[in-house]
Amino acid sequence: MNRRLKKIILAPVCLLVLSGTARAQLKDNLEVNLFGGGSFYTKNKFEIGFPQSTTPIQGAFRLDQTWRAGLRVGVFTRGHWSEEFFYSYDPTTAHFSPSAAPSSSVNLKLRVHNYGITGLYYFHDDELRRMRPFLSVGVGGTAYKLTAKAESIARDPLRGNLPGISDSNVLALNYGAGVKMRSPASWLGFRVDVRGFLSPNPSFGLPRRSNDPNAIVFPVSGPIHNGEASAGVIFYFFNRQ
Repeated sequence: MNRRLKKIILAPVCLLVLSGTARAQLKDNLEVNLFGGGSFYTKNKFEIGFPQSTTPIQGAFRLDQTWRAGLRVGVFTRGHWSEEFFYSYDPTTAHFSPSAAPSSSVNLKLRVHNYGITGLYYFHDDELRRMRPFLSVGVGGTAYKLTAKAESIARDPLRGNLPGISDSNVLALNYGAGVKMRSPASWLGFRVDVRGFLSPNPSFGLPRRSNDPNAIVFPVSGPIHNGEASAGVIFYFFNRQ
């Protein structure tokens, strides 16, 4: 794992540790949620035009549906509200698919890392209630990391022919709904979430457009939507009885 990725993963944890407000709240309630589930992405279309091509070339960019695993560290505040830091990981494949011959699809393996902070609003303000449905909204980032093999393929003129490609990092909003279910054991619970992520489409270091006819461009526009459905266990610490 490289230094940049370590910083991305550790940033939410550092924010939690260093926040004076969060430290005070830990005396009341701390919870750790380990989860797994599915990740689903939308497809975006693009068009390569002049000066790279005299005839417009239609294409599409998509990421495979895949599994996802992650960690959420939550802090109870007061009443209906709490906040949490999260990190998740999923392996997927990016498909760059121009429709015009003789171009063919370039398929590159990625590691996707989501991280950020989310606010939760509970319909019931009793934190010891057995079942607590909630809504969530937050902000963070998404890091798209190419595997070493994917970089090799992309930069090979005979396979990918994408010499300028690199990792991509974008700002991401998240929103969703879920429910927490507390077990008879006060330290253990279960959680189910449905969440959406909204962010700009990653550029992977490639220009959206260029006046250079020999430049490799990736003119995809609009946002990318990522859906997450997950379930997991919650471990409660420092709870008021």
